[in-house]
Amino acid sequence: MGKYLIVEDNLDKFEEIKCELLKGNISNNHIKHVVSVNEATTLLKSNIYSMVVLDLNLPMTRKGKPVENGGITLLSKLKGSSNKYNLPQQIIGLTSYENLKKEQSSEFESLCFSLYDFELSDWKVALQNKIAWEVSSSTSKPRITGKDIIFSVHGIRTLGHWQNKLESSVKNHNDEPLVEKYRYNYFSAIQLLFPRYRDKVINDLSDKIEKLAEKYPDSNFVVFSHSFGTYAIVKALEKLSVSCELKIDKLFLVSSVMKSEYCFEKMIKRFSINKIYNECGYNDTVLLLSHYMCVDMGMAGRSGFIGTSVINRFYKGGHDFFNRDDGFIDEYWLPAIFESEGQQYDERKFSCLRENIEILLYTRHIPVLSVVFLSVLTIYLLF
Repeated sequence: MGKYLIVEDNLDKFEEIKCELLKGNISNNHIKHVVSVNEATTLLKSNIYSMVVLDLNLPMTRKGKPVENGGITLLSKLKGSSNKYNLPQQIIGLTSYENLKKEQSSEFESLCFSLYDFELSDWKVALQNKIAWEVSSSTSKPRITGKDIIFSVHGIRTLGHWQNKLESSVKNHNDEPLVEKYRYNYFSAIQLLFPRYRDKVINDLSDKIEKLAEKYPDSNFVVFSHSFGTYAIVKALEKLSVSCELKIDKLFLVSSVMKSEYCFEKMIKRFSINKIYNECGYNDTVLLLSHYMCVDMGMAGRSGFIGTSVINRFYKGGHDFFNRDDGFIDEYWLPAIFESEGQQYDERKFSCLRENIEILLYTRHIPVLSVVFLSVLTIYLLF
């Protein structure tokens, strides 16, 4: 199912339009609302929408006053600069002003789009028909059923070269599973601190997963994610619409930035997850950044998850411990993928001092820039 953009500055009218989309089983996550021409053009530069529902009497900017040709201005921008925008498949124009409908119908008709009187009900019928058409056309595409699919998501400050290694190892072992790699642009540590950058990846990832679930129904997914990718995959799964039918056989969280107390039980039940493996590098100092600097993140990829059915496995090394040149993927991940039960691993060797330092690091009571934290970190790095 595609995305829908509503460009409407009247909140009551927006709610009525949104209600009609929800009646057509459009997920709330797939509906975006803006109130001005400039906001709409900004979104259309970076997003693809199946349909735009467009008011005519619109402000040019969010705080501006509505103008009668606002909707037509947006339509003209799309028509005149199609190389700058992702053109929607459908546009439905709405207006409560009869004179605007008469004056501007020809602009919509020239592009094979329709303009309706908001006060009448015919626009609702047209909207439902267009939604039904999109659903029918998407379900008529050939779909591959009953496959095993390896799906991977990389982390920050990388373009995910390990995903290629994983694909190569999987194909050398068994060429039947399909391998799908999700990649996004280089993501810096600074971007990690701001929710709006994270949300863009999460929303796109959620759409990608839903499309894969539609394309490969009745398939078993094995999901790998690293670092920020673990946070992105968990949040993306949480955002999936209730209509999405997805079965996850195994979920691998590697060097996870999730909080250790996160509970997976609802997710396990919803997606019929057989096993969740939390792959930890017990010398992973990078995760101290997510633990102390990001309120909604932690360092489960270092300390493990607690109070849940996740299988914590600990290895020597830091944030990229699995990239070591000793055949790690073949030795540790392939058996867990293709066998019903992966082995337990715990390569940690803690002195009494190290154990107490780990407790202090986990508590969050130490401010990142405080003298106490810096002292503890210095001692830790020496041992």
